[in-house]
Amino acid sequence: MSNFGANFRKAREAAGLPLEKIAAETRISTRFLTAIENEAFQLLPGGIFNRGFIRAYADYLGLDSDQAVADYDRMSSTAEEPTDVLRDAVRVPGRRPDWNLYLAAAAILVLLMVAYYFVTRNAATAGQELDSAALAPTTIQPAPSPADVSLPAVTPTPPPETLKTLPPDGPSEAAQTPKPPTPVQSTPTATPTPTAPSSSTSALAVDLNVTDSTWMKVTTDGTIALSEIVQPGTNRRFSAERSIDVIIGNAAGATMQINGRDLGQLGTSGRVREFKITPENARQIR
Repeated sequence: MSNFGANFRKAREAAGLPLEKIAAETRISTRFLTAIENEAFQLLPGGIFNRGFIRAYADYLGLDSDQAVADYDRMSSTAEEPTDVLRDAVRVPGRRPDWNLYLAAAAILVLLMVAYYFVTRNAATAGQELDSAALAPTTIQPAPSPADVSLPAVTPTPPPETLKTLPPDGPSEAAQTPKPPTPVQSTPTATPTPTAPSSSTSALAVDLNVTDSTWMKVTTDGTIALSEIVQPGTNRRFSAERSIDVIIGNAAGATMQINGRDLGQLGTSGRVREFKITPENARQIR
C-alpha cells in the first residue's frame, strides 16, 4: 500500500475525528471513507464519483485536494490497464447477439407492414360502403294528415265579468281580440355540479436535468426522494412545502432550476455541491 490512504488516516487521527462524524458532515458513507483510507478503490462507485469523494474528503481534512485527485488518477490508471486488455479480448465474441436484434427488428417491421395493409384495406372497404349508401334512393315519408297533428291545449279565456274597466277612449284593437295563451313547457332544473377544490401549489419546485452520469441525493421536507446514480438524459422534478436538500456528486453533470430560475453552471467535473433550499432563500441560491 502507498502513502495515499495513510495520509488520509493520519490526518483524520491527528484531528481526532471518527469516521461517523465525517460521514455525517460530508454525506459520504463510512464504507467509502474506509475504502479510500485502505486504497480499496474497487469498493467505490467508480469514475467521477471516486474523484468527487476523494476531493471532498481531502478538503474536509485540510489536505491538498488537487494533489489527492492526481495521485488517485495515477494509481487507478495503473491498476486498470489489465482490465482494458481483457475487455478488448472479450468484445469480439460478444458481437454475435447483435444479429438477434436485427432479426427481431426485421420481424417487427414485417408485422407493422402487415398491420398497415389490413388497416388501409378495411378503411377502403368502409369508404366503398359509405359511397353505396349515399347513392341508394332515399325513401320519402308521406306528410302527416291534418287529423294526425295534435294541437296544444288552449286555456279558456276568463268571462267578461272578470275583465278590468277599459279607458274612456274605448278598447284597443289588441284588447278586442284575445290571444290564446302560449303553452309553457316545463324545463328541468339543472342540479349544480360541486366544484372540486383547487389543489394548493407547492412553495418549492426543483427541476434537475442530468447531462453526465452523476450520483444524486434529494430530500423533500425531511423525506429522501432520490439517492442513486442518475444516467444522462434524465429529467426529474421535486416539490416541497418547507425545504429541499440536494447533493450532486458531479457538479458539471447536471443543471438545476429553482421555481423556474436556472442556476447555470453548478461547478467543475468531480466537484460535490450541496444545496439546502427553503422558501426564504430560494431566490438567493447561486
